[in-house]
Amino acid sequence: MSLEERPEGQKSAEELYEEGAFLLFKQQFEEALKYLNQALEKDPKFVKALHARAAIYLRLERFEEAEADLLAALEIEPQNARLHFRLGQVYYRQKELEKALKCFNKAIDLEPLYAAAFMARSQVYRDLGEEELADIDLDKAVAIQKATAQAKKIVDF
Repeated sequence: MSLEERPEGQKSAEELYEEGAFLLFKQQFEEALKYLNQALEKDPKFVKALHARAAIYLRLERFEEAEADLLAALEIEPQNARLHFRLGQVYYRQKELEKALKCFNKAIDLEPLYAAAFMARSQVYRDLGEEELADIDLDKAVAIQKATAQAKKIVDF
């Protein structure tokens, strides 16, 4: 019996996560949630599944559930910049700008070349009326993206 033919109950948490992630990519959120929930039933500390489910909850504006998943994931991987970034997005969408700023700062501290975090922090600064800080972060994000593109050209020649 092939992997695809195995019933969900026989699939590993990783296999269920991969199916959920694929459905997330296809923006089939409710269907993706089913697989991610099953993955997390098998392994409640599966950070990638918690993160993917939080991303869906964020898209569906189920902010409390997104926050809960991200906080649970951060208990397991406190040094994961992407989790801090996603939590910042949750807070930003709820207009909790100070909490969002704290999360984006942490993401940047952990990953100093995280262009998306600089972009997000720039937006928070702009919303707080800190135009100069917003412009500085926007410039940093652009510089990081240019440097990354340049390096990719060199590597890919």
